[in-house]
Amino acid sequence: MGKLDGQVAVVTGGSSGIGRATAIQLAAEGAAVAIGGRKAAALDEVAGVIKESGGRVLSQVMDVRDEKQVAALIDGAVSEFGPLNIMVNNAGLSHPGNIAEGTVDHWREMLETNVLALLIGCREATRAMKQSGGGSIVNISSVAARSTGETGQVYSATKHAVNAISDGLRQEVHNDGIRVIVVMPGGTLTNFGRTMPQEVLSGAARALGIDPEAEGVRHGEYLPSEGVTRILGEHPGVFLSADDIANAVLYAVTQPASVQVDEVLVRPSVGLSLGG
Repeated sequence: MGKLDGQVAVVTGGSSGIGRATAIQLAAEGAAVAIGGRKAAALDEVAGVIKESGGRVLSQVMDVRDEKQVAALIDGAVSEFGPLNIMVNNAGLSHPGNIAEGTVDHWREMLETNVLALLIGCREATRAMKQSGGGSIVNISSVAARSTGETGQVYSATKHAVNAISDGLRQEVHNDGIRVIVVMPGGTLTNFGRTMPQEVLSGAARALGIDPEAEGVRHGEYLPSEGVTRILGEHPGVFLSADDIANAVLYAVTQPASVQVDEVLVRPSVGLSLGG
């Protein structure tokens, strides 16, 4: 028997990286999972992995900034599988850079995706969970919420906001049987860097001894899974894997009702300075 048999989970940003790993992990423990993401092919791949293992899954191509689409994902999960037990607000992005040279379009995209979309997810999950008697809302933040440097300030600000929103919501819904959990990853090797300029991605790849052309490290594209596996194996402790963060989510949502896990901060054992 799985730790989550009979439960229903929704994961945003479920087509790659931490969202993909979390959806697969929750399904492996018995939860029926609804995943939302930007790319149909990537969502189909995740759904295929879950189905091959005997899991139940539905997927929806969506923009998490659209409240109607978020509501539709949650309502679809409830209609197909039953009452909502777990909501993982994972979708997020970062545009590197400082304030003096930043662009409003990049700032707006980070604020709308990392903060506004998360608020929508929290609201819609709260609505569904109040009807069913409770559940767990997991908000994926970052160790960047704990520090701000001379670059990446706006991204850090959005993650500070995630933590503040989570603290407030936790108090708001405590008597409704809803737990609010923040998971803060450190440097994690995922597709998160796809928003970085090509020269930054290529430089980071070469620093790890990777030929960006040969390995397919391209702006706007997902990292090849084979390359991710190899990098993690060749540089143990420098990066976290998406599975490391999925394990933290699973730990938090499988605690007994008498236990409230407010925050889980996970960092690579060697690369402590990566990501905050």
